[in-house]
Amino acid sequence: MFLIFSLCGLAAAISNRAMDPLITAIARDFAVTPAAAAIVVSAYALPYALCQPILGSLGDFYGKGRMLNICMWMLVITLAGVVWSPTLSVLIGARFLGGIAGGGIMPIAMAMVGDRATNADRQQKIGAYVSISLIGWIGAAGAAGILAVWISWRAIFFISMVLAIAAAICVTLFVKEPPAPRQRMRLADAIGGYRTIFANPRARICYGAVLIEGIALYGVLPWISPLLEQRGRGGTWEAGMIIMAFACGALVFTSTVKYWLRIMKRYQIMSAGGLLMALGPIGFAFDLHWLWSLTFFTLCGTGYMMLHNGVQAEVSTLAPDLRGSAFSMHSCSFFVGQALGPMVFAAGAGFLNAPIMLMISGLVLLALGPGTAHLFLQTGPSTED
Repeated sequence: MFLIFSLCGLAAAISNRAMDPLITAIARDFAVTPAAAAIVVSAYALPYALCQPILGSLGDFYGKGRMLNICMWMLVITLAGVVWSPTLSVLIGARFLGGIAGGGIMPIAMAMVGDRATNADRQQKIGAYVSISLIGWIGAAGAAGILAVWISWRAIFFISMVLAIAAAICVTLFVKEPPAPRQRMRLADAIGGYRTIFANPRARICYGAVLIEGIALYGVLPWISPLLEQRGRGGTWEAGMIIMAFACGALVFTSTVKYWLRIMKRYQIMSAGGLLMALGPIGFAFDLHWLWSLTFFTLCGTGYMMLHNGVQAEVSTLAPDLRGSAFSMHSCSFFVGQALGPMVFAAGAGFLNAPIMLMISGLVLLALGPGTAHLFLQTGPSTED
């Protein structure tokens, strides 16, 4: 069953992150500016974020497997829309609907992994699930840049569509759950569930941390390609390699998380993660050869997952009976940050300049890891500690 959930995460991750290095390619294809093309990133991230609380509650009430099945088939349809989109408006619309579908896949699949794990091995199981998703991210970032140069920017989304079809078939055939309740879910039920989650003081820390993470870190990624081109340091292919290196750095941590936990406590790992995370934006602020940026973002990816995986483990303990809702609110906060991030960066770069915005992003991330760990320690031990 874990392999099926991982396949869902793989397909969703490719659909999600493949767009980051493609902004300049899409801008050329539709004869628009990079700023206009960057809307496709927010068009996916915003509905992904805002639909999370709704889809999480529906999953908890009607069955996570049922919701996962619906979202997977919806993802297939929207990816077909991306592949054959004739205009930028159609592409934005397809990405918007794809964001709704993706909003159900990642958190519900992760919650189902958490449901089937014990407290002792939950962080490792979640880490393993995230590792599979990161493989999709690595493949998406690297292949998107290469395929955009050799074939078309649409090719990576065709590959994602094929994987999504395979995952949807597996969910339809093999993910079985007890019959869902027949009564209709009331709005009060959903609100009551989220009240239960937020009654835990650690919830605000979890969701606030990933919101800031999304703005400060993911606001930078779509702008790597345009900035490289402006500097004469590369373009779509180099941006794909840098983003792939970021994902590889994250994979280094998720694939070795059990060893990290033997030598460091969770909050020590999170604090160190903030320090490494800052290296990506701060290093990219300097006009260096793109291979230096590749190195900085590899370390940044490791630091990102050191913090993010710890927060995910905390989310899994906020309200065990409402784990789908808890993870959905986590993804909602994270993707609100990702939706706002590129717009915040663009506005800041226009008012100040791109290097200053990169430095600001790095300094925010530098403080985020130790700050989040400190706040968790102040609230006392989690249910796993």
